[in-house]
Amino acid sequence: MSLHLPTRQIAQSTRVTVGGKPNLQSRYLLPRTQRRNAWFDWGFGSSEKSPVVKKLTKREREEKMATRMFDRTSGDNIFDEEIKEPKQEDPGQDRQKARDASAAGMSIAYSAMKEHTERALDPDPRWRIRYQRKKVMQMVRANGELTKKDRIKLSEKQLLHKSPNLATSYKKLTKLSHQIVGKTLEDAITQMRYSKKKMAKEIKHQLEEARDLAIVSRGMGLGVPNGEVLKVPKNIQTKDGKWLQVQDPTQIYVDESWVNKGPYVTSRYQFHARGRVSMMWKPSTAIAFVLKEEKTRIRQHEERVEKQAKKKPWVHLPNRPVTAQRPYYCW
Repeated sequence: MSLHLPTRQIAQSTRVTVGGKPNLQSRYLLPRTQRRNAWFDWGFGSSEKSPVVKKLTKREREEKMATRMFDRTSGDNIFDEEIKEPKQEDPGQDRQKARDASAAGMSIAYSAMKEHTERALDPDPRWRIRYQRKKVMQMVRANGELTKKDRIKLSEKQLLHKSPNLATSYKKLTKLSHQIVGKTLEDAITQMRYSKKKMAKEIKHQLEEARDLAIVSRGMGLGVPNGEVLKVPKNIQTKDGKWLQVQDPTQIYVDESWVNKGPYVTSRYQFHARGRVSMMWKPSTAIAFVLKEEKTRIRQHEERVEKQAKKKPWVHLPNRPVTAQRPYYCW
């Protein structure tokens, strides 16, 4: 429906305002121009798309983006040899790999630009320079000698594993944490397998996951080279005062275990009298433990024995000077 003549004249007179834009009141009186692009929905929510969209699917767009990012390089970088050699052998090999990966549902849209590779390899250059300078100063100050802590890190292995937040309370999970600390990994998993607690199954899963990570990433629990073990089992005393017999020094055990509180999660409403309502909050808790090898307990036992041997004998009345003597009574 067209506007009346007086209204149209008003609309045309208010077309040009300050800055060349109509004000908000008169903007709705002006005629509108419909603009369409390649992604315009012809059916207003229907499944019909423009011809351009029909030709270019999501997989093809990902492949096009991957090819464009792969071919875009500026300057020399450390991956030039790896990038150029396959192209000399077969120029279409990389594109075929991109198509195969895209067909399998994988996205390989990475960039080989010099700026991007430098940012990935060295994200914070100033921090790296400060860290290297600090380490050089420490090495010069120590005259190239390693500290006891550094020697232990080089000779002994350990793994810190943290679980996600579990839907249980802090007190309930603490009991299970105390149950596995100090035991070998196999004994801890056995304890959780036959435990009646609900979270024991989840802790068993976390222990098995930590065991796999320790074996794969740290090389723990693989045994002594050439399959050798201690010919004579060694009896050691733990820090809790218990005596153990160690046959394999690379056996994994749970050295530490602790529990951290997580955020509270709302579960549902709790209705009270007189139309009052309150929220019920469920706690969440996470457990963490440190896995080490038996060689660590052997070293700690030997250090305790050596420290005890160096101690001086206890004397009932030691020969020491008497101080704070006064020639008069204090009352």
